[in-house]
Amino acid sequence: MEEQGYIELKVTNKDNTLRPKDIDINEAKELISDIESFLYPHRKEKKDRPHISYHIEEGSAKHKFFLPITAVILFNGLTNEIRNRNNLDFLDYTRQSIIDKFQKKAVKEGHVIEFNHSMSNEPSLIIDYTTNFEMTAPAFYESEFYLYGEIYQEGGKKPNLHISTKKYGNLVVSATKEQIMDGEKKTYKPYGIKVRGKRSFEDDHLTDLALIEFIQYEPVFNKTLLDEVIEKASVNLSKITNVDAWLDDIKGEEI
Repeated sequence: MEEQGYIELKVTNKDNTLRPKDIDINEAKELISDIESFLYPHRKEKKDRPHISYHIEEGSAKHKFFLPITAVILFNGLTNEIRNRNNLDFLDYTRQSIIDKFQKKAVKEGHVIEFNHSMSNEPSLIIDYTTNFEMTAPAFYESEFYLYGEIYQEGGKKPNLHISTKKYGNLVVSATKEQIMDGEKKTYKPYGIKVRGKRSFEDDHLTDLALIEFIQYEPVFNKTLLDEVIEKASVNLSKITNVDAWLDDIKGEEI
């Protein structure tokens, strides 16, 4: 079994009256989630992460996380680098957003947040109202996306269409008059659409969508067609010796 250690966030208020009993369960839950995401920012990393236990102690409020020493080393490396650089430029969006959240809370609540761990008696990072860590990572990226669902409204003075999707909910997509008028009326029919727009790094929300083209499709399960495709593919699939590695390769890194 790997050697264990701990990381700790010690939170102190201005008059040093903060105690564990003052921490609401929602605040504790959010902090636990933030620490998990700081150490393991991607879904696959969260899924494969080691066991982590949590305890809150006196001493203002000490939020303590017990976990393998490799995670402590990672925590130490990241927080030390933030302190040494005095910026967040080297971090990904998720980690930047978490430090930014701690910074805003320190300013708003007058808190001092010490980042401690079992490898040292000195804090690896301190955040308070005097520090000035600001996010530099973009909040979104621009790309093309395929959306599938029912178009429930189209037209308008500023032409657009409204589509209801399972994954993203209801979305508004700008379009030209010619795109909407081309072909049959599409309202209340299932369609696929290719769009360009922005996707948030924080919650995958799509914004500023513009229609590229319609993709008509029939979302009906066809077992005969599926069986035929499986039969054709099985010849090549049988040649793959490590299926897990092959799947990881085609999926790539999860965001």
